[in-house]
Amino acid sequence: MADHDFDGIKYRDDGNRSPLIFRILYGCLALWGVLFMGYYLLSGWSSEKEFAEKQKVATAGAAAFESKEQNSPSKGGEGKNDPAAYLASGKKIFSERCVACHGADARGGIGPDLTKAELKYGRSEAAILESVSSGRPGGMPGFGKELGHEQLEGVVTYLLSLK
Repeated sequence: MADHDFDGIKYRDDGNRSPLIFRILYGCLALWGVLFMGYYLLSGWSSEKEFAEKQKVATAGAAAFESKEQNSPSKGGEGKNDPAAYLASGKKIFSERCVACHGADARGGIGPDLTKAELKYGRSEAAILESVSSGRPGGMPGFGKELGHEQLEGVVTYLLSLK
């Protein structure tokens, strides 16, 4: 068969062995597969255990969130139901997170002027809360995952006080 040349194809007569690099790579892959299966099958690892741990953490987080909500000023918690406290908290958060875009006096910069009587998405408490928590297209990031409910209410209270 070594002397035949069909359609320009040359045949090797070295025992039809694959190149050495392919045999080495195949051997390494097979060894890795055996080790991988041995570790996960024989080590006692279980995705059920991992799921149970994640479920426990999520349940603890939800319980902590519920207790925080019960103690919040809006729920009539531990005597913090003070609009001035919300206003001060909102002003502080605004100065930490919003000044870069809206300016120190909230009259705009990169972001729009927040002291206007009418805002693009509305000046109601619900519209401002939606803007702050979820963000808006065109550059307004959402802070709902970074700020708690009380903090968001504080920012909304502060923004509603601007006029």
